[in-house]
Amino acid sequence: MVFANIWGRGLVRIYCLLIGIIAGWIASFFIMPEYFLGLRILKSCPMFALPVIGPEFRHISVRGDMLLPFLVIALSGSLKSFGNLLAAQKASQPELKEVDYTRIRKGILADGVATALAGLLGGLAVDTSSSNIGLAGSTKVLSRWISVGAGVIFILLAFCPKITWAMSLMPKPVLGASMIFAGCFMISAGLQEMFQETWDSRKTFTVGIALFFGLSTAFLPGLYARTPAYIQAVFTDPLPTSTVLAIILHLMINLDRTVPKMLRRIGLSTAGSDE
Repeated sequence: MVFANIWGRGLVRIYCLLIGIIAGWIASFFIMPEYFLGLRILKSCPMFALPVIGPEFRHISVRGDMLLPFLVIALSGSLKSFGNLLAAQKASQPELKEVDYTRIRKGILADGVATALAGLLGGLAVDTSSSNIGLAGSTKVLSRWISVGAGVIFILLAFCPKITWAMSLMPKPVLGASMIFAGCFMISAGLQEMFQETWDSRKTFTVGIALFFGLSTAFLPGLYARTPAYIQAVFTDPLPTSTVLAIILHLMINLDRTVPKMLRRIGLSTAGSDE
């Protein structure tokens, strides 16, 4: 994957991820034959099938104790989508001097509607992909029609259980290599986005403290075992923990800037009105 992306040209560079996955899958058949034996399950899977409403839909209930984790995840997902859409806009329209928030709002709304529909249909939550945005920026393949075509293909794949099962049986080493490859672009895109603006001590403490506590949930999971339940609901995973703390710290550290602006907007303060 790395070699095809760095030294490949044309279609080789565009399809570097797919080429690496296919090459790794073929190599796994010779190195670890059990992966090849696992494909025997595909014989009993039909090529085409329609979705079936299972018994899980007959006893649906709402749990109040899951409201806070739901809100945390929803907030984290919305902020992630905002960052992804911002990065995609800068990659596809570098000539823009200011952010077009109208399109970003539409993108977040579309992401939310898709997630709601997926939940109503009993599927997993959908989300925007940071790694794909980074990969698109690297390969310079930025046409929206590619996304439309990919969406149509995935809709058709939903009615092809055999292909879906085959993708789920991808060898773990190949899947891990794909995640590392895509993660490189995701991390790089995030760092570039962070350091494009002027950096000061406020941002340093906001990012640093949020990352410290976020990583602590991964390396010291028992650290918050004795805390109240509503605290444990937040300190469960690096992503939501870092996101929530970053938002809270940003609001607290910048109170001296945001409060006067809010007061001027609602007309409670005349300070700075002559500026």
